[in-house]
Amino acid sequence: MPLIITVAAVCILAVAALAETPLTLKQAIELSLDHSYGIKSARHDSAAAVYDHKAAGSQRLPTLSLEALSYYIDEIPSIEFPFVGEKDLGVKDNYQADFRLSLPLFTGGKISSQIRMTGENRQVKSFALEAQQLYTAYNCRKAYLRLMLARVIVSSAEASTERIRIIRQDVDNLYINGVADSVDILEAELAYRKALLMLSEKKTGEMNAASVLKQILGLPRDADIQPIEEIPIPENSTKETQSSISRPELRMLDSRKRVAEYLSRLNKADYFPSLSGFVGYSVGKPNRDFFNNEWNDNLIAGAALSWQLNLGGRTHHGIQSAKQAAFSAQMSKMQLEESLTTAADIALQNINLAYETFVTSQKEHEIARDKYRLGKNKQKEGYLTVNRLLEMEAELTAAEQLFRASMISYQTALTGFLYAIGSDRIYGGL
Repeated sequence: MPLIITVAAVCILAVAALAETPLTLKQAIELSLDHSYGIKSARHDSAAAVYDHKAAGSQRLPTLSLEALSYYIDEIPSIEFPFVGEKDLGVKDNYQADFRLSLPLFTGGKISSQIRMTGENRQVKSFALEAQQLYTAYNCRKAYLRLMLARVIVSSAEASTERIRIIRQDVDNLYINGVADSVDILEAELAYRKALLMLSEKKTGEMNAASVLKQILGLPRDADIQPIEEIPIPENSTKETQSSISRPELRMLDSRKRVAEYLSRLNKADYFPSLSGFVGYSVGKPNRDFFNNEWNDNLIAGAALSWQLNLGGRTHHGIQSAKQAAFSAQMSKMQLEESLTTAADIALQNINLAYETFVTSQKEHEIARDKYRLGKNKQKEGYLTVNRLLEMEAELTAAEQLFRASMISYQTALTGFLYAIGSDRIYGGL
């Protein structure tokens, strides 16, 4: 019996843990990095580039080749020798096996260029992985902030609905005492119904934001995400200043340029011959002896020279193509630098605006809150109409939402700035 109770308790705790998932922003980003299929794909691309680099380096090592052949000839030629008689030139049953160990001695730079090119391509894939991680963290951060904003708006709508419910109740009491009329009751009831509908719309927006974040984090659709990150009070916007941009995409374009340069060298190597040394062992029947029907073997050592020149200009065109690819990568980097610099400038301007909005909305919220408190007292004393009090409540709700949203908007603008300059702070909390 105690065992059953224990198992049941564990199951209940597991369901509860699934139902509520409290997450800080840093934890959410870590989950998104683990779940991202884009990152997983980039990791495989990076691993493939590593193997390509190793394969290119292995070309410097000796190569062992084996060739085996067996065949039958139904008729073989023969020759008549004086004093010896007729001799067959070969045998009908033929067996041949050749082993050869070769080592490149000179390739005109083909191997070294191939190694350097695949090494730079390895860097390209590595920087692509970093870029995907940075984008995933940025995307997760925005989704997390959107959910926080949606929850703030829902909280404000709930507070507004409760205030209007209290107003409606007060109007009912005033009506009973003969201070309010039926129009006041209808206005209060209409405002309360609108508040309920508005609350339902805001909750739907919250569920939509939660669904997007759960997909980014790889959580079950029925999981209940609870953002527990504390929203800091925005500091003076002059704290964030333009700094050097360190995006992995820029370094990736540098590596792509070098890939094209090494490809140009690789093509130039076609103008030079290739020289390799080799040593071999051959065994077979009849092998090199065409007159004896028996097994024999021999060793062979030497060098092989290969020189191929394309008369149609293929090598020249390949070199020019690689040079153009290098220029293209350089132009792409310059364009990206301009775009990122502009994005960082715009993000700084948005940070300044977000801070000014926060300061203004904070004061407006204080004024609207005091105004509503005074208006509520006047309405109870009969010096203020219900319609005017409802207007004050709507002003308070709008000011409250703007004040809370301004703090999150500041963090959203800061997130855009951190992503534009490629700061590691984007992986942390608020």
